Amino acid sequence: MYKTILITFSSLLYFFSSICFAVPPVTGEPVIVQHLGKLEWPQDIPTSTPSLTQLVHNDVNDLHGELSCELIISTPGNYHMALKDAIYGAPDLGHIGLIEQTGTPSQFKVSICWSTSPPVSIDQITAEKLQFKNISMVGRPSLVMAPGGVMDTLVANGQADGATRQPLFTNRGNVIIVRADKLASINNICDLGGTTRVVTPDPVMEPGSFGNFSGTIFNIADQNAFGCDATTLFNSIFSQDLSTLDLSSFDNPYDIDGIKAVFGRGPTPMGNGAKWVASSRIMHRDIPYALCHDEADAGVIFYHQAIYMKDTMAPTGCNLEIVPLGGTVTNPQPLPGNRVGTIHIAKVNGSYAKKVNDARDDIYNFLTTDLP
Repeated sequence: MYKTILITFSSLLYFFSSICFAVPPVTGEPVIVQHLGKLEWPQDIPTSTPSLTQLVHNDVNDLHGELSCELIISTPGNYHMALKDAIYGAPDLGHIGLIEQTGTPSQFKVSICWSTSPPVSIDQITAEKLQFKNISMVGRPSLVMAPGGVMDTLVANGQADGATRQPLFTNRGNVIIVRADKLASINNICDLGGTTRVVTPDPVMEPGSFGNFSGTIFNIADQNAFGCDATTLFNSIFSQDLSTLDLSSFDNPYDIDGIKAVFGRGPTPMGNGAKWVASSRIMHRDIPYALCHDEADAGVIFYHQAIYMKDTMAPTGCNLEIVPLGGTVTNPQPLPGNRVGTIHIAKVNGSYAKKVNDARDDIYNFLTTDLP
């Protein structure tokens, strides 16, 4: 059932292999996304009363303390839109939701929490805590989802049960997501060169996603005849010298014109703007932020995320478009060099209450079983 949800909402199940050549080293540094406002994402659940949620305010400032859930799921955030439908339900798919099946309304009476962040499960399982500014979610996760490399470490560390490890899904490769006003000048991977401002995950904070997307840029250019040299293209993006940019305005978040100038905007723009911009922490939030707030023109990202971002941002007035890297927008066929990733699921080793184990088994079985 869960895999059916993923197919319907994200078209994730697609298996493709390609040869990846040696990607050049990254010799430069990115300019980090600067948050001058808020990018409004839709709520998963309806607003109830009382509520402190505000459109342009950091809501976490006014919630303090430690919160605890019995069943905690640690997941990478890049498919949060599909996980939401698995947890809360998707009526048009005939799925009532795992909260209804295993959560507080059911016989198990188990509170369920899940994080959709960069892969933090190794540290989260060790610390039994995950912080969101003034809030700490306290407790040891009992179910984990992660990319292959992270799952390898979890199993090797004895944190995850290798016998329960299963591939959960394989995505359909990457695409270029662009500001709609830049679509005319960005038609293929080579158009990420020149004056195009490119946004990526942070290479230190999210090395897996960064390696995936930057490797896709090089390998597609290297293995397909688009008319540009792959090494030249790669270096034009990832050899940025920060010493050539005046970033002093970043020390004062209220110097709006100074910050805009770094990205090639405002009354005195600093040239065409920073060539390479990177996420501050969570790429599936910061990449669309940089595009919507005109800090970047384009970025390479997972196909299913691009679809979600385009559809979700449109009602807010931020118009994004997709340039496929093989196939079409509605039927992607990843070109040679387009990196495809697999997410794995496993149970976390440890001692949990029987009702938590029972609920976890219910969720695990649901997520790993196809419809008959």
